Amino acid sequence: MLFLVKVEIEQLPKIPMTDFFELVIKEWEYFERMKNKGKVLAGGKLAGRRGAAAVFDAENNEEIEKLVVQLPLFPYFTNIEITPLVPQEKALQDTKRMYELIKRADVIRTKDA
Repeated sequence: MLFLVKVEIEQLPKIPMTDFFELVIKEWEYFERMKNKGKVLAGGKLAGRRGAAAVFDAENNEEIEKLVVQLPLFPYFTNIEITPLVPQEKALQDTKRMYELIKRADVIRTKDA
């Protein structure tokens, strides 16, 4: 399953800046490891904000939760959004199916008119 994960830190934590930046470095190193394992497909820093977003490929809800809570900055996130995504191929298939249903309904209405 694909998940869009967006995390933000609204207020900097009350820890020394050097400690905070060490955590940020660990966060991006974790991101790189997950990318190498195929768990992160794409993502990056939110421009002009203290946050990031990524598309994760996880087996299920439990795995995505486990991946997110292992993020080094997890204790400091003030906003976490995890959104399941429908893959593009499935979205196209579903849209074509709905289109065919609508076309059939229009044909039936036209015949009844």
